[in-house]
Amino acid sequence: MLSEKIQLDADESILIQVRKHWFIIMLQIVSVVVFALIPLAAFVLLKYVPITVLPISFAEYTPVLISLYSGWLICAWMALFGVWTNYYLDVWTITNKRLIAVDQHGLFNRHTGSFRLERLQDINVTIHGMLATLLDFGDLHAETASDDRDFVARGIPKPQELKALILSATDAITYAQPQSIEKSAEV
Repeated sequence: MLSEKIQLDADESILIQVRKHWFIIMLQIVSVVVFALIPLAAFVLLKYVPITVLPISFAEYTPVLISLYSGWLICAWMALFGVWTNYYLDVWTITNKRLIAVDQHGLFNRHTGSFRLERLQDINVTIHGMLATLLDFGDLHAETASDDRDFVARGIPKPQELKALILSATDAITYAQPQSIEKSAEV
């Protein structure tokens, strides 16, 4: 799993790891399967068209059509592999001190960013549409004190619960720090 690759501090622990909602990946998989079946459906439909309309015979071109369709299926298989890779490697990890976001774009393009929870300024949840409301998935936008980059997780499950978890971890860090400062000042 990816959690072994994350370098944690001594007193840091992973609270949750979040990937996209299952419905998002299922939509992508269904679209790839439909893409794979389009030539087969076209061939079946053309087979029932009267020969007088089509001047060619598919029987003599069967090996060529099978080769072309095999290449089409290989492309669909690679697209399916890309969908799964993007789903599996695109992950948000929330620890008791940090938020670590890994955004996978394609097979060889990955952006990893993190910020400490005490730098969190604002966190917003956006849920678009009736289906997203019923299945409880949406987008989570986390803004930090820096102007570099906002952290956006798209299509994650239960975004309200994740927001509450991040805010409670932020509160635990924010309110624990003044006590540690007071203790160090007493010593």
